[in-house]
Amino acid sequence: MPQTVLTVVSTLARCGPINVLRGVIRHLNPRCFRAVVSTLSSEPAETCIENFSSLGVPIKQMRLSRAGSFLLGAGQLRRLVSEVKPDLVHSHGLRADLLAAKAKLDCPIVSTLHCNLLEDYRLAFGRNLGTTMAMREYAALKRFDGVIAVSESVALAALRSGVMARVVPNGIELDEYCPAPDLNWVHAIRAKFDWPSDTVIVLHTGSLTSRKKPVEVVTGFRASRLSKRAILVFAGDGPLRSECVRAAGCASNIVFLGERKDIPDLLKAADILISASSSEGLPMALLEGCACGIRIVATDIPPHRCILKTFPDQVRLFGHGDLDTVEAALDSLGNQERFLPSPSVVETISSRRMSSQYQDFYSHILQSSDRESRYEERRYFAGEYSALMPVFPSSSAPHRQFFNCPTLQGIPTDKTIMVEPDVHDHLS
Repeated sequence: MPQTVLTVVSTLARCGPINVLRGVIRHLNPRCFRAVVSTLSSEPAETCIENFSSLGVPIKQMRLSRAGSFLLGAGQLRRLVSEVKPDLVHSHGLRADLLAAKAKLDCPIVSTLHCNLLEDYRLAFGRNLGTTMAMREYAALKRFDGVIAVSESVALAALRSGVMARVVPNGIELDEYCPAPDLNWVHAIRAKFDWPSDTVIVLHTGSLTSRKKPVEVVTGFRASRLSKRAILVFAGDGPLRSECVRAAGCASNIVFLGERKDIPDLLKAADILISASSSEGLPMALLEGCACGIRIVATDIPPHRCILKTFPDQVRLFGHGDLDTVEAALDSLGNQERFLPSPSVVETISSRRMSSQYQDFYSHILQSSDRESRYEERRYFAGEYSALMPVFPSSSAPHRQFFNCPTLQGIPTDKTIMVEPDVHDHLS
């Protein structure tokens, strides 16, 4: 009999975390797990609800307002859990995490951290409000039975706030994101947009928000030599669109397509994918570009370095906030051919592999009969200190940083570890 996983999200709006969720659910082993999805609010215009329905996933819509979520959400979630009778509840995002923690459910609760909360919330909501929101969410996550982080940098940020997390990197659908079959196919896609076959296409697929720095992309592109024989294409929308249009001026080789549903085709028709983002979890857009065999130009931030490590021949990083290096990076890639990534390397970023790791995580959480024993089984003692596991692979930088402390030498070296918040001060 498969065990039921109830996933709680704000909405199924088309975005990275929802694509992650779809990949996890799509590849669930039906003999082991059954998925049910609950949304807190009504769906926006750009929703993925049909994608989930096509997978045969039951969708429970609460249709709460944001205020209603905090006033009535916990009670509604308890009633939903009583109806669905899940073996495990998996929440994604601030509202879902706070409600799952507040509802005091009788089943295990887990969450996925898709970003460095402090960085992202401060950029989106300002330093004071953003910090308060991040610390509230981290505090809620301390009451969970398990937390997943999409990258080591996200897990390390959670560590600094006292939350342990197991790293499960994001994955993408390799049947959707793959190199173009041939140049004729590329030319046919370009013809639909009146893009010359011999012109370099630089593509930006992120939202036009302050975190993504799209104005800097426009400025850096216009200053590059490559711009003389290239087109910059924005496939996405957001509050900074009008500012980007002003920065583009009268340039005919900067195009704004708005929100698109044909991103896989655009990636296959492009030559370069660019990102000037100042903060990420593990960006799906860059993974998709790598899988499609195009070159990547991106800011030098930890999640992008992770992708560079996996795809060293495709990715070029530039200094964060340095427009001169944006120009240099674009100019250095302008004459390079498309790249055919190794199938074995691409498989490491597949949603199938990601889903398998999530299912291992679910099984681990469900193995124990109660929450106290699930917590205790993660505890090791070394003198007067304790370390929690599992979080980081033993070869990772965060593991080495903490494990090299003499106080923790008594913990088996083949284990993954996390130091509790009160120990962190002694090690820093």
